[in-house]
Amino acid sequence: MLAYGKPPYLECSSRGDKRFSAFAARIRARGNASIETLYQSAKIFADGATGLGWREAKGRRAVNAKECAALYATLWDEYMAENPDLMPVLLAASGVSDMFGQAGHCCQATELWRIAEAARGRAGVVPATAPPQQYDLEI
Repeated sequence: MLAYGKPPYLECSSRGDKRFSAFAARIRARGNASIETLYQSAKIFADGATGLGWREAKGRRAVNAKECAALYATLWDEYMAENPDLMPVLLAASGVSDMFGQAGHCCQATELWRIAEAARGRAGVVPATAPPQQYDLEI
């Protein structure tokens, strides 16, 4: 589990508020595909395989891990921009968590907390915590 902020946490997975789950969050500008599908299909593997479905790609080490991590962050930025009605929900949370999140892996809680803290900063509100740590990119 990964968590940022303080309890009570807004659970950002398929077991919590599904609007903040990478499996349920869909980006209209990208063919209404889910963030999870877009992220997993962007991975390139040592054997050259790419464009795999999330079941085939999830948990496998990508040779383009840095690019995929950057894409994952961008996808969450795009999703929140397409769904501004979710920002008040996110900002009202004292913390966010992902019960499936693992250190060193891309995580929706990490990205959503980054987005919330940036919005707080732009609004002149002191961020709740230090910025999330960088990934070690062992995806």
